[in-house]
Amino acid sequence: MDKASLVKKEFLKYRLTAETLCLGERIRGSIFRPCLNVFTYTALVGALKERFPQPYRTLHAVGRFVKNGADANQRQIMTFSPRDRGLDISIIPLEIEFITNVHAHIYIFKNDFTLNVIPKSFIMHLGAMKSKGFGQCNMEYIENIPWDIPPQEGKLCVRIPEEQSILDELGIRNIRAPVYGYLFRPQTGGTGYYQRSLFEGSQVIAHPILLKGGEQ
Repeated sequence: MDKASLVKKEFLKYRLTAETLCLGERIRGSIFRPCLNVFTYTALVGALKERFPQPYRTLHAVGRFVKNGADANQRQIMTFSPRDRGLDISIIPLEIEFITNVHAHIYIFKNDFTLNVIPKSFIMHLGAMKSKGFGQCNMEYIENIPWDIPPQEGKLCVRIPEEQSILDELGIRNIRAPVYGYLFRPQTGGTGYYQRSLFEGSQVIAHPILLKGGEQ
């Protein structure tokens, strides 16, 4: 019997805190980098795989911002002026939107890899502008969340690739009214592709951790 089949289906719930976080990709040709107000599956899984580099092991994760005081998860804008090193002059300034005093819950699907390799406490780097000090996240384990609790109907609060194996593991049972978009799925060698995905606001029947107003 496959060892993974012996692991009870659950989510490992972690508390994520960070001073600053910049989520999302810069729009090409734009001088403004907006910040998403939701977590994407691809960003979280990519950050975890970078932190625990075993590329052929399965890993699924979703996250949601949570309230923790009036000053939590506040949005700010910073102006950043990159320099042309050859000419030693500043080029067109870039405005970066980011989140400060970040508080979130991250849910990692439990299997033999995540259970045995990912520790109860660790640091990982998430999002954009990491070279400028953004995105250093402290992760602290809270508890296990059952996978097989009754699904509910509601609107997604995350972005997840429309891939059946991912939807099944994360507990999406039925898609009633999808809101589609595209997420970049990185591959080895710096390559990747854009995959159609379910965006926040999609009406689904799913595990409550994936829904607006669901388990937090």
